[in-house]
Amino acid sequence: MATYYDIHTHNTAARTGTLSIVALYEQFSSAYGYPACSIGLHPWYLQDHEAGMRELEQYASSPNVLAIGECGMDKVCDTDLQLQARVFEQQVALAQRIGKPLVIHCVRAYDEVLAILSRERVTVPVIFHGFNKKKSIADILVSKGYYLSFGSALLKEGTPAIEVLREIPAEKFFLETDSSGLSIADIYAKATEIRKTTEDAIILQLTENFKTVFNR
Repeated sequence: MATYYDIHTHNTAARTGTLSIVALYEQFSSAYGYPACSIGLHPWYLQDHEAGMRELEQYASSPNVLAIGECGMDKVCDTDLQLQARVFEQQVALAQRIGKPLVIHCVRAYDEVLAILSRERVTVPVIFHGFNKKKSIADILVSKGYYLSFGSALLKEGTPAIEVLREIPAEKFFLETDSSGLSIADIYAKATEIRKTTEDAIILQLTENFKTVFNR
């Protein structure tokens, strides 16, 4: 059993005592090279989305692919928003069909993402990664049963992520490194400080959260 769970990272280096879910947005055949990964079409990179979806469907059921994503919508990037919505819907449907969690990338598109999740009647676990938005948004997401994952924003003074992590129910959060280059141990240490608890308590809780969401 791992000590730390890094549920979303682009760092492919193995780390002792850590189960890292490596996020891939292309070349999904390389998923076999990782003990655990997630695969999904990122809204930034949808230039060849039809071929990407075919490849995603081919590898999504692999045992070491723990989730679909990161996928979602991003109003800051240049990708056509209607295309983003369509490809996101396809990935939501895939996750539902194979029974795997969704890891969501969402930038200024919470209304649109939530509408799609509602319309598709999503029943698989949903994780909004890299969360750093105000508490009112967090409250809506948690009220719908979704999970939030926190990363490098916790180490920056005064970020919304800090306030949200302080108050979020213990069974509804994860920690991640994303593309920050930070150690997941540093993220755990900061979360311990923010929640005014012990690292052992964080480790035990996130181990349980991981088992619940990823069925492992």
